[in-house]
Amino acid sequence: MKKVIITSGDPAGCGPYITLEAINLLRRQKIDFFVVGDRTILEKLPLYEKMNKRFNLVDVDTKGITKLTKGKISKLGGRASLNYIDRGLLLAREANIKRIITAPVSKEAVKLINLKFVGHTEYLAQYFGVKNYAMMMASSVLRAVPFSRHIPLREVSAAIKKKDILDTVSLVYTSLKDKFNIKNPRIVVASFNPHAGINTFLDKEEKEIDAGLRLFKEKIYGPLPADTIFTLHNLKNFDCVICPYHDQAMIPFKLLAFKKGVNLTLGLPIIRTSPDHGVAYDLVAKGKRPFATSMVEAIKLAIKINPVGA
Repeated sequence: MKKVIITSGDPAGCGPYITLEAINLLRRQKIDFFVVGDRTILEKLPLYEKMNKRFNLVDVDTKGITKLTKGKISKLGGRASLNYIDRGLLLAREANIKRIITAPVSKEAVKLINLKFVGHTEYLAQYFGVKNYAMMMASSVLRAVPFSRHIPLREVSAAIKKKDILDTVSLVYTSLKDKFNIKNPRIVVASFNPHAGINTFLDKEEKEIDAGLRLFKEKIYGPLPADTIFTLHNLKNFDCVICPYHDQAMIPFKLLAFKKGVNLTLGLPIIRTSPDHGVAYDLVAKGKRPFATSMVEAIKLAIKINPVGA
């Protein structure tokens, strides 16, 4: 039976609900669940009474958590969110558990506690001391990796360096082989500028991308215009698309796989996945039930692939 840790995300958001709902939907699977959160938050959900015997609860017992307002950004929610992540990492180390699924947190809420917090991906990379890491959005129809993640668009151009392009391509190529059992990965890199492709309208960013790709020993496609890469016909020809900036990858991914997409962090010594959506404050504030299918897929992918050295 494989062990997984689920950090239940912002307690004012959808995380607690989708955590319990995903466990419910996967209750017949041979999975040993460890849920990190606050009992006082989880037990208010109807599914808790039905499912509390199906998982091991790590109760963080956040001070003042009963004062939390659902569906709103708060310092309390940010503190709880960060505590869940830290306790989950501690449990992973102490119990030698190699799979962590993180429910969504509000970056704005966590920043009220830790100004340096950018997101799960960067936080975990720093925790494990990893320099070369990437965020892969994975689904049955598309895998996409944003080369730059949570930086302003105006800064992306200066961030495109051939050495970093090489590092990202190398990491994605190795991950596709090791984690997805793809013998000869087919990777395409999108251009930064409109209509820019090989020998066509190449500007400085494409020249830097091209220089990085030439340093890689295996066959890599690109840079090619993003608007043609993301046609369903062309996507069938590639195992992964690497995009220079965040939204260039995320917009087509969420159009094609929003309810079943998974965020997989590449480069860590553990498996870390998460749903491909945010905290859904708007739904929670109105008492609506968010979908849990992406959380289910995040757990299934974490179980399917093997950690480093496993």
